[in-house]
Amino acid sequence: MKSLMMFRALFASALITGVSSNTYAAPKLGHLTFQAVFGDQPISCTRTLSPVGTQGDTVRVNDLRFYIHDVALLTKDGRAVPVKPGPSGLWQRDGIALIDLIDRNIPCSDTAPSPNSTISFVWPQGHFAGLRFTVGLPMAANHGDPTIAQPPLNMTSMFWTWQSGYRFFTLDIMMIPKPGDKARPHGFPVHIGSTGCESASPVEAPKGACTAPNLVTVTLPEFNPAHQTVKLDISRLLALSNVSTNQINSAPGCMSGPDDKDCAGVFREFGLPFGSETSPPAQSVFRGR
Repeated sequence: MKSLMMFRALFASALITGVSSNTYAAPKLGHLTFQAVFGDQPISCTRTLSPVGTQGDTVRVNDLRFYIHDVALLTKDGRAVPVKPGPSGLWQRDGIALIDLIDRNIPCSDTAPSPNSTISFVWPQGHFAGLRFTVGLPMAANHGDPTIAQPPLNMTSMFWTWQSGYRFFTLDIMMIPKPGDKARPHGFPVHIGSTGCESASPVEAPKGACTAPNLVTVTLPEFNPAHQTVKLDISRLLALSNVSTNQINSAPGCMSGPDDKDCAGVFREFGLPFGSETSPPAQSVFRGR
């Protein structure tokens, strides 16, 4: 009986340690996996999502991509230990990775895997209990020429101009009209990137920092990359937005403009300041599960 009780205690301890923390006796090649969800349900290119936003609309996701960098594991006391990037390739290089979660082929297929949901890193030696990463690109990488850049910065479809740089985050959704409604051809795209970048022209990179870098810092306590997945919840991202309307005389959806009120809800969910706001709440779009 005593042996049985000891086994149960050890088994329970192993479960807790295995999920909420991880110990590496030596540096080890590992993976970080992302998944797009709507609430608790996986998202696909053919699935309709509802209710979306403040008006309970129905949409379909056509594109979902974002850059990440500055990946670190967190110790129990909150100290961040940077990880070393894994092998360079089509989706990652020099600590920068592009996550691509929706099949954009026409017609798309629910059975096709996400173009890129996993990136590799060398996890450092030590005992860790959380994860931190940044959605976006560092200043030095954000204002180059995508036509001559190495992957994953060669994605011209993720680029605005040399002045503003890349789209850090792209979500394109198609509205599914309600009975009697007219279709909205532009949907409600969400394109997050830096604004307030000063240069002589749009085709010149800024020499100084942008006033609104719009980098999203994601901290996931009690996250173990060996056993858990980073979930990106579209229902949370659009929870405060009316995706069926658009501010007059502005681009469709949210293009990160500081005066575009269609960005207010999106920025709040991402934990980004909007307008005169200086202390937004923590982001609620990403979670570990």
